[in-house]
Amino acid sequence: MRGSSLPTAALAASLVALSAPSAVSVPVSDRQLSEDLLREMVEFRSSAAFPEQTASLLEAVQERLLAEGFSPADIEMVASDGIANLVVRYRGSGAERPVLTMAHVDVVDAEPDAWSEHPFRLAEIDGYYYGRGTVDNKAGAATLVSNFIRFRQEGFRPARDIIMVLTGDEESTGNGIDHLTSARRDLIDAEFALNTDAGGGRYDANGEPQAFDVQTSEKLYQSFELEVTNPGGHSSVPRPDNAIYGLVHALARIEAHEFPFELSDGTRAYFEKSAQFEHRDLRQSMMRLAGDELDEAAAERLAASDPYFNATLRTTCVATELTAGHAENALPRSARATVNCRILPGHSPDEVERTLRRVVDDRGVTFRRLDDAFPSEASPWNNEVASRFEVVVDELWPGTPVIPSMSTGATDGLWVRNAGIPVYGVSAIFEAPGDERAHGLDERIGVDEFHRAVEFWYRLLRSVAG
Repeated sequence: MRGSSLPTAALAASLVALSAPSAVSVPVSDRQLSEDLLREMVEFRSSAAFPEQTASLLEAVQERLLAEGFSPADIEMVASDGIANLVVRYRGSGAERPVLTMAHVDVVDAEPDAWSEHPFRLAEIDGYYYGRGTVDNKAGAATLVSNFIRFRQEGFRPARDIIMVLTGDEESTGNGIDHLTSARRDLIDAEFALNTDAGGGRYDANGEPQAFDVQTSEKLYQSFELEVTNPGGHSSVPRPDNAIYGLVHALARIEAHEFPFELSDGTRAYFEKSAQFEHRDLRQSMMRLAGDELDEAAAERLAASDPYFNATLRTTCVATELTAGHAENALPRSARATVNCRILPGHSPDEVERTLRRVVDDRGVTFRRLDDAFPSEASPWNNEVASRFEVVVDELWPGTPVIPSMSTGATDGLWVRNAGIPVYGVSAIFEAPGDERAHGLDERIGVDEFHRAVEFWYRLLRSVAG
């Protein structure tokens, strides 16, 4: 067994130093373990189309942990709607309530022919690991598993249990975490949760660490299907109520509609603390949003300057899919579109649907919800936990401020927050501006960025678990 302290000078020969922004040493064996786990996970095509691959990936993790001496009683595979999910408990003294750690191992599928490198084989090129899931979210899963193994090898005895949940359907239904929070709360109940699938670091244009974002809330995901139907007919005799035109007019009205600006305590703090990084005009606009009253003009300037700022300040709805017609020489009998909405916390799908119906103002357009969404209130900013973030961030990225943020997307954290467990997203992955490739072609993560994130989680968990 290794000691529970960080490596000493006697082990200097076995250490490897990560590069900028500051010198950080990690045992070679631990660095190799996290890389091996990431490679192994990427090579499973664990998408919704291949649920058996998701199960095989989690079975491989289970086998690794059992080989390291974890008790079978502390590892449970939980199936929900045929999708595998894994829950692992690292036992502590029980002096404090558990902390829950989260990642998902499923990915958005990828077409190998479209990628520069095969998406389901990890490739290291020019300082990056390439592969589907390297960012979203197999880096997070590899981080948690490697640190559980490292703790076990060191004989670490925390004051609280550390629970790891690896879900298999975050990118599709979310049924796994829904099932765990509702039917198997005993497995995942905790004082708070730390999510590898949210938050993260921002580099500036020069590649220097600019900010470390901690996700405290996320927008609600709700899609609607809009449809226009009629009897159709021959294309040589056009009718005035063409289904495609009716749908297009409805979508144009939605496109033109803008939901009102709103600020929560979290997004107000985000803009206030981010102001220091922006040029004069944007900085002034951000600072104006720090006041008690919403400055509409400042919000408008920010929304126009960056789509992310716009999405942070308001609910958004956008058309994402279209289906219409059945033959080139026939009038369409139906035209359908999917409109995906990302709703600010504090608002409901019912409210947004009423707004869209009013905006469309056409009884010939029917609305249907695609699945049901459930509101998720923001997690309160916990000063004690936040202070732990700040200490570790300053160790690894000196001088980098910790900033609360809201995700414009959605994660498994939604279900955990709804179960009454505060969730904080701290992926610790730093990315360059404009290089976000999750769900896209040639997804990649910086090699040093990945290993530094693994070390961040090692130090953070030792701190919060005590």
